[in-house]
Amino acid sequence: MANQKARLAFTATVLAALSSTSALAQAASESSVPGTGTEIIVTAQRRSESLERTPVAVAVLSGASLAKQAIVTESDLQSATPGLTIRAGQNSNQLNYALRGQSLDAFSDTRPGVLPYFDEIQLDGVGGGSSAFYDLQSIQVLKGPQGTLFGRNSTGGAVLFTSTKPTNDLEGYAVARMGDYNAYGFEGALNVPLVSDKVMARVAGFYEKRDGYQKNLYDGTRLGNVDRYGLRGSLTVNFSETIKNELVVDYLHSGGNSLNVLIDSLYPTGAVPLIALTNFGDQGTYNFLINAFTGGLAGCDAETNNCAAAYAAAHPKLDPGGIASYLETQKARGPYQVESDAINAYKGRNLVISNITTIDLGGDTKLRNVFGYTRLQSDSSGDIDGTAFGIDSNGPGGGKNDTTKQVSEELQLVGKTFGGKLNYVIGAYYSHETNVDFTTSLLLDFPPLTSTVVYNKFTTRDMVAGYGQGTLDLSEATGLQGLGITIGARYTHEKIKFDTLPDDTAFQAPPQQQATFDFNQRKSYGNLSWTLGIQEQINPGLLLYVASRRSYKNGGYNGIENPVPGPGSSGGNEYGLETLTDVEIGLKYRGIVGTVPVTFNIAGYQNWIKDGQRVAYTLLGSTPAAVTVNVPRSKISGFELDTSIRPTNWLTLGGSLNYTDARFTDNLVSIGGGAPVAFGTYPDTPEWSGSVYGELNVPLTQTWTGSLRADAYSQSLFWFSSTGNNNPGAHIDGYTLVNFRVGLEDTKTGLSIAAHLKNAFNRVYYVGGIATGELFQFNTVVPGAPRTFMAEAKLKF
Repeated sequence: MANQKARLAFTATVLAALSSTSALAQAASESSVPGTGTEIIVTAQRRSESLERTPVAVAVLSGASLAKQAIVTESDLQSATPGLTIRAGQNSNQLNYALRGQSLDAFSDTRPGVLPYFDEIQLDGVGGGSSAFYDLQSIQVLKGPQGTLFGRNSTGGAVLFTSTKPTNDLEGYAVARMGDYNAYGFEGALNVPLVSDKVMARVAGFYEKRDGYQKNLYDGTRLGNVDRYGLRGSLTVNFSETIKNELVVDYLHSGGNSLNVLIDSLYPTGAVPLIALTNFGDQGTYNFLINAFTGGLAGCDAETNNCAAAYAAAHPKLDPGGIASYLETQKARGPYQVESDAINAYKGRNLVISNITTIDLGGDTKLRNVFGYTRLQSDSSGDIDGTAFGIDSNGPGGGKNDTTKQVSEELQLVGKTFGGKLNYVIGAYYSHETNVDFTTSLLLDFPPLTSTVVYNKFTTRDMVAGYGQGTLDLSEATGLQGLGITIGARYTHEKIKFDTLPDDTAFQAPPQQQATFDFNQRKSYGNLSWTLGIQEQINPGLLLYVASRRSYKNGGYNGIENPVPGPGSSGGNEYGLETLTDVEIGLKYRGIVGTVPVTFNIAGYQNWIKDGQRVAYTLLGSTPAAVTVNVPRSKISGFELDTSIRPTNWLTLGGSLNYTDARFTDNLVSIGGGAPVAFGTYPDTPEWSGSVYGELNVPLTQTWTGSLRADAYSQSLFWFSSTGNNNPGAHIDGYTLVNFRVGLEDTKTGLSIAAHLKNAFNRVYYVGGIATGELFQFNTVVPGAPRTFMAEAKLKF
């Protein structure tokens, strides 16, 4: 009944919007949209065009918007673009993007459902994150499958980071920031025309430092410390009036450590009886379990070898009641005080090189060559159980280390033909990507059960693709002014090599077990993705469109397992191809209603997913494993709406609303050869999310302007497990956050000052977690940031 009501509400909203478009259309000029402010340019179709002429659901944040909303991290980006979820996994530095139900399960080794791009270069999303949020021209969030025009298929969408390009002016800016938690930072950029109109350079950089939000009561340290810096150099060379080269080299260094997970709920029927095993105050049960796990070799008893008493003496800080008792203690103290016995450290180094050469061939035709190189490194150590009981942690011995390198080459022909009626993009793409993963897990530190498991894998992905997409204006052929059709296709061939390296624990298995392994696994995939759409540009400010697309996530191998051939459903480490097909209908408007500038965008969609890639945590034999399987069928329905109005020159109001109904429709899957399990909760997908904002800009003098901005973001409950129907604690409650900004700006001197208050009402909320309840009898969560204050001063010159 609730789903029917939601669908009816969506239908009513669309009908209301469509019924009002005639009045809106009359308010806009046939040739332009005057009085509506700066035109928003996007590159969702690999060419520059205005937002309201682009038949793709896109959320755009300009550089000015990023500054006003103090968007400096991925988590900040979520509150500014509802519908986009930034989901934390093991800790606050293990992040992935989720859109329209497409995401990445932690430890699954699948490809992300939403991919970030920096200056048209795809970032892996496994070994590292995006570039830092500084000196950006814009961030575009493309919603829905991107399978034809971008380097790698992404089934949920793409996030495009575009850096500020050099200009022919000598200019720049400098920013200084200071806030609570001993936070401070600096940011700046300098633009220099080396040879007027020929050679232009820009250098930008930042430094940020902040103490962590958590205190570790186990050793007195702070967790969540931030120590980051970045440097970006850009060089644009106009070799002639028709040949231009744009080079960007970006380096980001992230240090400090991570916010720790904390134990949040129990699932008593999980595979490993850790509720009882950690309850060493019950000496009889503890001794019995140690003997049972070791086959009696431990020889624990109450008199001559009291293992429980020995463990208690060695760990005087631990709660003898185990994790069941400790959970209540953790709940009472809140998320910013934890007890963790694990080493906690984080270090990331990202190098991204983008080199784009454009040759103007005349007649609206351009040849573009896009070369990219990325090296993304991530080294982290931390707790997986969020307690001091030594259940599972990365390290000592190396922690979790990822190094991803990619070289890509793309050649594009972009232009118009048939008298300007056909806009087209034709291209070829190649990439060579390698990933080295070295992960250590210290498991069950209850002597003599203690063991260290090492996963050490080397993955190579070689991809070649050819694609083409065009939009044909059918106005003359049909007599319907503004009618067009878009058709695109991309054929991709990918070869995957998965090598288990000698440090992997699999090489220590008995010979008879190793005989069942394949240390050098290979797969190849070839598939065709496509897009088909029709749109009606009723006038320059009003667009209606409907589109259908197909996209893929190729299969692969899960590294947090032994290399056993075969699918995860039968005990192997392989997973198969995921296919997504969608239909989207949308309306975009930008114009004047009466005397008020208005923007209004709405999109409704339906996704059909075949063999969705999802992870489950279980025991394979006696070894904990993350098993990636293919869930046969899923369906996702939803709508996205955003609007803004400017009733006066000094007031802007706006907001957005997103509804997502994600569910598994054919959901029985065997995990590791066991009885079929129902996948019943769709992860990383709140049903509702939305935001509202208001901004005042008031002239104070001839040159000074004061501003006040308020933002509120809210989302409903979401699951971080695909099997939450069996593990009801694997969810995060909904929450609402409110942010404020007050500022002063002097247009004459370029000086501005501002103060930001985030999470103004100090709401406790969580941004992700790991659903290990079915394996270890507990689930963990990662907290979001508490209330923070930041003041900044900026000088533009």
